[in-house]
Amino acid sequence: MLMQKGDRDKLKLLLSGIVVRLNKNKDFFVQADCTFTSGKKKFPAVLTRSENGYWLRFQGSSRTVDAEEFYAFFTEQAERFDESALVYIERSTTVMLTVSARGVQMKQSEREASAAEKAALANPLLDSGRQYLIRVDQAAALLREIGILTADGKLKNDMIRKYNQIDHYVELVAPMFEQQEDEEIVLLDCACGKSYLSFVMNYYLCEVLHRRCRVIGVDINAHVIEESRAMAKRLGYHNMVFQCADLRSWQPPNNVTAVISLHACDTATDLALAVALRAQAKYIACVPCCHKELLDQYTLPGLEALTKFGIFKARFNDVLTDSMRALRLEAAGYKVSVVEYISPLDTPKNLLIRAVRTGQDNLRAQREYASVRRLLGTTSELDRRCASMKDTFFITDQDLLQ
Repeated sequence: MLMQKGDRDKLKLLLSGIVVRLNKNKDFFVQADCTFTSGKKKFPAVLTRSENGYWLRFQGSSRTVDAEEFYAFFTEQAERFDESALVYIERSTTVMLTVSARGVQMKQSEREASAAEKAALANPLLDSGRQYLIRVDQAAALLREIGILTADGKLKNDMIRKYNQIDHYVELVAPMFEQQEDEEIVLLDCACGKSYLSFVMNYYLCEVLHRRCRVIGVDINAHVIEESRAMAKRLGYHNMVFQCADLRSWQPPNNVTAVISLHACDTATDLALAVALRAQAKYIACVPCCHKELLDQYTLPGLEALTKFGIFKARFNDVLTDSMRALRLEAAGYKVSVVEYISPLDTPKNLLIRAVRTGQDNLRAQREYASVRRLLGTTSELDRRCASMKDTFFITDQDLLQ
């Protein structure tokens, strides 16, 4: 088709936007379908991901291309055929580009929810007054994968409590990311377990906030890491990486935006916080689980009578452990808040420790923390990890390149 100069320039401009997406959003790319029409005949072409770039199939042949080569391919075919159409699909967005005698047109749309997904949103057991961030009519694939929805898209009644919990967690940490201006958000999930929180946060950052992000899940259990990798592959979440490693020695990457941890047992919470401090993460959002380490260490001088009953000693231990964690983060230069993120009727392990790095020393908190440790006579895993940061030199890839 012989295009007018104005249409040709418009096509090149719109295609340049597709090139930017292909170069920047490869992790979120699903597929691009092209249809070239000559008379009554249609000739399809398909662009998919390859390990090193993209794989283009057209008229019985296949080849590896980059974004610029796809741009040249579509431009060339648009000049040859009567009509050309491109449907570019990312995880939550579809861009449709058409070239015909009527001109060059582009339309962008969000994925339309199915009837079953819309019906799930109307479940009477959901909080009708709540604005959910992870909506069942938009995040169906994710919620099916983590067991919130059935295979046919219905909300499982026995999973509604869990669904409310994860959505409320996202709501509480969302302000940390909404004003974040980094080109890419790097999120670490330490002691990630089955990584449900990693997947939910990845969905929120990419498909609700529309931000580029890289999510790294770390756990010492090889089985859960393999399961998480398989889930990411099924969902097409190519920006997620899962590593089997011991947090005591694992070296975090540069430019970490946030560290999250959900119900990491006992000292695993300390290890997650230590990784956050070592990485100088801008944000920390941690929900601790059980507490054991300090139970046989701490004393309350002059108040021993209050802990002579085992249950009281254990409950004091829970409060002391998390209070000291919060104070230790303040001593490291973080502004800290602690909230109940769900009802204690759901689980007593319902405290969310949020911290925002200020970049300034907090001498008052440092003195208070040292004083509390002396009074209680405790040394936690977090204390040991922080001490090791001063004594151990961690060699990174960046060090070797300098």
